[in-house]
Amino acid sequence: MLDYLQSLQKKEEESLEEVIESEEKAFETWLASKAYQSYATREFPATQIAYYTFDQSSIQNQLNPAQKGSMESSEVKNQPPNYVEGVRGKGIKLNGDMWLELGGPGAFSKSEPFSVSIWVNIPKNLTTGAIFHSGSGAVLYNWRGYHLSLKDNKLELLMAHSAPYNAITKISDKDIPRDEWINLTLTYDGSSKAEGLQVFLNGKPISTQTTHDNLYKDILLAGKQPGLQVGAVWRGKGIKGAIADEVSIYSLELSEPEILQIYDQEQYKNLLSKAPENLSVNEKAQLKSFYLNNHSLPYRNKLKSLIAARKAYADSVENIPEMMIMQDKTEPRPTYILTRGEYNNHGEQVFPNTPKSVLPMPEDLPKNRLGLAQWIISPENPLTARVAVNRFWQNYFGRGLVETSADFGNQGQLPSHPELLDWLALKFQESEWDVKAMQRLIVTSATYRQTSQQRKELKDIDPDNVLLARGPSVRLPGELIRDNALFASGLLNPKIGGKSVFPYQPEGLWRVNSATYVQDKGKNLYRRSLYTIWKRSVHNPTLSMFDAPDHSESISKRQETNTPLQALALLNDPTFLEASKVLGEQMASYSGISEAIQDTFQKLTGRKPQSNELEILLELRESEFQKFTKDPKKLKGWLSAGEYEINPKLDPTQVVANAVVASVIINSDAAITKR
Repeated sequence: MLDYLQSLQKKEEESLEEVIESEEKAFETWLASKAYQSYATREFPATQIAYYTFDQSSIQNQLNPAQKGSMESSEVKNQPPNYVEGVRGKGIKLNGDMWLELGGPGAFSKSEPFSVSIWVNIPKNLTTGAIFHSGSGAVLYNWRGYHLSLKDNKLELLMAHSAPYNAITKISDKDIPRDEWINLTLTYDGSSKAEGLQVFLNGKPISTQTTHDNLYKDILLAGKQPGLQVGAVWRGKGIKGAIADEVSIYSLELSEPEILQIYDQEQYKNLLSKAPENLSVNEKAQLKSFYLNNHSLPYRNKLKSLIAARKAYADSVENIPEMMIMQDKTEPRPTYILTRGEYNNHGEQVFPNTPKSVLPMPEDLPKNRLGLAQWIISPENPLTARVAVNRFWQNYFGRGLVETSADFGNQGQLPSHPELLDWLALKFQESEWDVKAMQRLIVTSATYRQTSQQRKELKDIDPDNVLLARGPSVRLPGELIRDNALFASGLLNPKIGGKSVFPYQPEGLWRVNSATYVQDKGKNLYRRSLYTIWKRSVHNPTLSMFDAPDHSESISKRQETNTPLQALALLNDPTFLEASKVLGEQMASYSGISEAIQDTFQKLTGRKPQSNELEILLELRESEFQKFTKDPKKLKGWLSAGEYEINPKLDPTQVVANAVVASVIINSDAAITKR
């Protein structure tokens, strides 16, 4: 769909260029007839949609008096302006903290052409401050909208969905005049490209340098759009001591004659009074743009079609979810050794490189993240493959071939089976880093498929199974304990990918940081634990009890504990209660309860129960059935657990008695330990 919309947009852009070319003859006729001279009496360009002077008792749009302006800040509203002498009549002196809110006009999408003009007198000692803007967010990061600002004595032009990355940013080459009245006009053509964003000083274009040209999502906010604001910005600096006057907004990218029309009527009239034969090549090109904006109906109609195509594409792109990634700066920031750790006490400057003791970085690799990635997977790198396969091994056996999986250095332990580690590392490299193939190789090996029962003669010699004389015996991680219960019951949602989900969780946990946890419904409750929402300050309670890390830092091996809280979680978490209830319902469909218990035990543990285990479970099932028969009120807690509702045709007493048995199996060592 996006490709189709993008092709439509490109087609409209090409079509607009064809219209411009086809209008050349009509323009020449218009030029030869001196029809352009009739526009000399106009005071402002025809596409003006807002015009503010400050000579009246109230600030209002002269073209739409219902749009009233006011002075305000994030704390106060409707403050009286400080009127002083302006470029013509009165102007407003700005204090750098409060901005002039113009009452609505000035909000545009990235697909729409527009122009904004302002007369301003900026003091000499001011180096940084917002001249005008439309948008919201912190100035340094996540700004959305557009602005014209003074930054380190130069003009900054910005259009952003999320500055500074999804944005267009341009910086002027030179400073602007101070302590005198100047006219600044920002123009934009709707192309989402840096070349379409320009600024003019006193009717002339300013030379600029593009620092970012990566605007691919819209600059509008969700809901009500903030209009143009002058003189200051939330959580940023304003132009303190500057004076603003005559602010005007236009719904088109103005041509140079129209910008000149705003700045100096005399120069504008002089240009239009020239005879066609006295016009320079540059002046004719300027009048061609003027003609298209003001006289060419085919051009204006085709421009509307292009804007519509651009909006359709932008609206579709807006719905695509994004993920934050790292990005290299165009110009690397100098990095220094910080003397005594003080951030502002720079010592020797350092440069990107890799440890020579591991593998010197080849000269042909770039000294950036790409070069580092290539260095990491280099066949000559002795660490990457070994560290990776060691962690795979650790996941299955509970202990790596190198026990200190986070430390392969001088402080780490030597591998128990160095030849095996080297062989696995080479296989991993030769398979082109095929992780799935490596998992298959390990789990189909004779070593992994051994019984996990410990032989008497090795009990004292090798209690930790360093010699790999038996199969692994390790407690499952919290995620797999939950997923195993869901899978055994048939509740597990096998969907792959997508957003994080919000399964069952006790109420109020997120209040610790003033957030609200909104529990999911339906199939999202049964997604794999991999998709459970992460919140570093409030971890999922059940997974946390089973030693899942809090994600505040990366770890190579989890701590393994055995606490009463884990049993309480398995007995009371709605996920496990619901899984038990579903298993209890399935058991009710068997002709004999013994067979039902054996199959359920195998689903949850991977093996059939031993005779003494089966005997205990049968006795439990009978006693629970008698208990619920005598006191049906006790069924309520089980039947209401989770969203799943049992088949009303079944005997609830039978189902709940079976569910208790399933819950006991889930809580057993056999279900939470891999053997």
